[in-house]
Amino acid sequence: MTSTAREAPVLRAGRATLPPGPAMPSVVQALRYAFDLHRFFAANRARYGASWTLRLPGFPPSVVTADRDAIRRLFTGDALLKRHANDLLQPLLGSNSLLLLEPAQHLARRRLELAPFHGERIRSYTERVRDLIEREVRTWAPGQSVETHPRAQAVTLTLILELVLGVTDPRLQRSLAEIFESMNRPRNNLGLFLPSVLAKRSGWNLLSRSFWSMIDRLHRLLLEQIAATRADPRLTSRQDVLAMLVQARDEDGVGLTDDELRDELVTLVAAGHDTTASAIGWGVDLLAHHPHVVRRLRDAAADGDRSYVGATAKEVLRLRTILPVSAARRVLEPFEIAGHMVGPEAAVVVDAESIHHDPELYPAPAAFRPERFLEGPPEDYAYLPFGGGAHRCLGSALATIELEAALEVVALRCDLEPVGPPARPVRRGVTFAPANRGRVRIAAAVA
Repeated sequence: MTSTAREAPVLRAGRATLPPGPAMPSVVQALRYAFDLHRFFAANRARYGASWTLRLPGFPPSVVTADRDAIRRLFTGDALLKRHANDLLQPLLGSNSLLLLEPAQHLARRRLELAPFHGERIRSYTERVRDLIEREVRTWAPGQSVETHPRAQAVTLTLILELVLGVTDPRLQRSLAEIFESMNRPRNNLGLFLPSVLAKRSGWNLLSRSFWSMIDRLHRLLLEQIAATRADPRLTSRQDVLAMLVQARDEDGVGLTDDELRDELVTLVAAGHDTTASAIGWGVDLLAHHPHVVRRLRDAAADGDRSYVGATAKEVLRLRTILPVSAARRVLEPFEIAGHMVGPEAAVVVDAESIHHDPELYPAPAAFRPERFLEGPPEDYAYLPFGGGAHRCLGSALATIELEAALEVVALRCDLEPVGPPARPVRRGVTFAPANRGRVRIAAAVA
């Protein structure tokens, strides 16, 4: 696909300095990042403050920051001076993914893809989202313990495959579900943070061989779906995102190639499926431990008030930050953070979890208080579950609709009891999910 967008300017040289960070070997930092991120980040925040430097093997040094002024500058200004820092995702998403394009190409592609994810198009999916969630929740019987995260995965994947890819074939849905579940297994988690392990196809490297076999199978299935969509005589009347992307054209009248579409579909499913399912699992776990929130959700629904369900969804995403690193950029000119001048050889990483748990921004930050989002909007750059700036998540509106529908339906249909203490986080790929798989007990069904 061609683009008339101007290219990023030549990098400007500057004297780069980086904030201090842990002195442990980069491989050890990768292990801590992959398997013990919460304690690792907390220890570094306590020792080094709001900004510190992380070093992972095979990647540039990364300045992890919760400095909101730095984040504001990172998300605003000339987007052509801020490159993505998602290189670790390249083996998974492919080089044609929106998340991996250079600045000018990213802006052009984003304009091309924006329409299917906003306004009336997303709101038109609300009824189907609620219908599938209602069907799932009605299977939850009184006295039953339900692992809500895997149940939510099944629902959100069905929604993503149907609404984004236009897939309704149960066999294809099962095949794709199996592949995307495999992507989140612990050994593939480690591979993401040791890119040299996955960089080359290798017959002797079992992790590399398994990973590339999975990717090849995924690509075959998606290319078949793209070909079927291009040939569909009903293409112009279809409402799914793939059908719209197949028909989309840039200013020069050029559309997306099959490889570009394939990588975008991997990105959309990978980014929009398990993240939302994890949010739903966290949300139901929190409802089970906070019955007063369930009662207020019911009262709000009876009054036709949608504001409280929206506030509850926001509080879930704040308290249980699904993506502790919610954005990452390579700045293409010297960028000041806490007295240090970061150059283009380093990445700047947004520490959303620290911001979401800052007591100056959110009093009693460990408390589940949806009403805090009814008292007024959060301060600027204080709420970052979907990143920000030119790279803000395209699917945020759909994810919000799914989470709000799940919280409301569960509150209206079930009385919940917790099974054990509140869930702890466990890594799934680049996201964090409830370690107890969102397990709750259904105390009673509500008519």
